[in-house]
Amino acid sequence: MQPAALHQGLTRDTAWQCLAQRTVLVVQDTTSLNLTGCHMLSELGPIGSGSLAQGILLHSTLALTDQGAVLGVLGLQTWARPAGNAPGPEAKESGKWLHGIDQARQVVGETAWAAGAAAPPRLIHLMDREGDVYEVLQWVEDVGDSAIIRCVQNRRVEAPLRLAHAAVRAQPVLGRVMIPVPRSPGKPGRTATVEMRALTTTLRPDRAKYPHAWPLTWTLVEVWEPTPAPACEALHWWLWTREAATTLAEVREVVRKYTCRWPIEEYHLTLKSGCRIEALRLEKWDSLAKAVVMYTSVAARIVALRDQAQQEPDAPATVLLSEEECAVLVAKFGPGRAAFRLTLGQAVLWIGRLGGHLNRTRDGLPGVRALWRGLRDLTLLVEGWRVARRL
Repeated sequence: MQPAALHQGLTRDTAWQCLAQRTVLVVQDTTSLNLTGCHMLSELGPIGSGSLAQGILLHSTLALTDQGAVLGVLGLQTWARPAGNAPGPEAKESGKWLHGIDQARQVVGETAWAAGAAAPPRLIHLMDREGDVYEVLQWVEDVGDSAIIRCVQNRRVEAPLRLAHAAVRAQPVLGRVMIPVPRSPGKPGRTATVEMRALTTTLRPDRAKYPHAWPLTWTLVEVWEPTPAPACEALHWWLWTREAATTLAEVREVVRKYTCRWPIEEYHLTLKSGCRIEALRLEKWDSLAKAVVMYTSVAARIVALRDQAQQEPDAPATVLLSEEECAVLVAKFGPGRAAFRLTLGQAVLWIGRLGGHLNRTRDGLPGVRALWRGLRDLTLLVEGWRVARRL
């Protein structure tokens, strides 16, 4: 099977999951994969400045529920940077974001049409600061979707104060609230008390830089921590959005939705430390392309299993596992129990046991590496179970 066919099957499966939602959060992000060990692959390129490491860049588009639960992968893009300073296929960084939007819209739209749905779910695109590109803002508005994009460019706007950051800071404080700040490398998670402001304004493009652009009307939300805790960097976000954001409740909802993008960071962590995709030793580009599709599918599934087992441990296991997988887990770990009564929390513990998790009281839920090994073994057990039933 060709990589394109695998990719199509993966994204269509995710799109079918999206049809059960009224609103889908579409999250994009890029990571690098260090594949220096794949010596036979001439298509690799440098990753990281000043590094001898070779690999590829992977840009993923994930679908999440309105509450941030992972549904699956809607699109994948891979490329290698050329050696030296030659411009590469992604030299213009807006390209990957625009293509990610198109990938998501196409597969969800086609799947909705095939299912006879009255309309596809509403899509809200979530992007970090890399996505703050005028062409991206323009394209989101042009296709009629919504978005929440971390602002980094202090753009010119049609307001008494000509730059966006100063214009929103001049607005009255809508309220002061506490929001969670996720952990980052070397920094634990914490809670920040922030001020929230918002301003709906018209962006005026730089005609010299964007000769074919037109003015856009977006809302800029500011989230600012005026008095951070000692030794903590102040939280300060600007978010461009097409969501309603005039009241404190609406602004809080915009911020909540933006924080739903964190699972894509966990997905990258799972892909590398759980699935260990960078440990692959492949000799053909075609094999690598297939592996990327399969490993990303598993990584997204692991994050979904882990997160939903924490949030809804008593939910039926069949929300994320097949009936065959549930039957095999019960046959191995809970003989005599009814497979249809298996909960998601118990299923994840059993999958973890397959992967080496000891499930002692102090151990908590299985980690991503145990879930990776457990899902691998569960797949083999299910295949053996199917063969046995045919005998």
